[in-house]
Amino acid sequence: MAEKKGKLSKTGRASTHFGTKDQTGPVIENDSSRGKVFVEVKNLLVESKIGFQNISSSHPVIINKGSFDEAVAAIKGALVETGKYGVEKEEPGHVVFLENAPKDPGRMVVKESPFSWYAAG
Repeated sequence: MAEKKGKLSKTGRASTHFGTKDQTGPVIENDSSRGKVFVEVKNLLVESKIGFQNISSSHPVIINKGSFDEAVAAIKGALVETGKYGVEKEEPGHVVFLENAPKDPGRMVVKESPFSWYAAG
């Protein structure tokens, strides 16, 4: 029987990894600092039992109504006090954190929702 070697996509990259004998499965490593901070903040909010909604690290973190001040205090403790991020803009119901990086600093937007979706955890 012939061994599958995969095919090339229109851009010339290998689209599959058939024929690699020592591959145990896909390895997804989140190596961007924005992604690591996003996961850290999500875990912090879940541990604090603060309800939130978020799609990905490039979208705002939407905090349930009534939990915004508690969430911002927890996020500031994790990001600002450690020196990773600074506060770029702070308004009632809306905070923008800016990464302390010389090149292409990431932003994390935290907003308060007018609704409550679910309790985290």
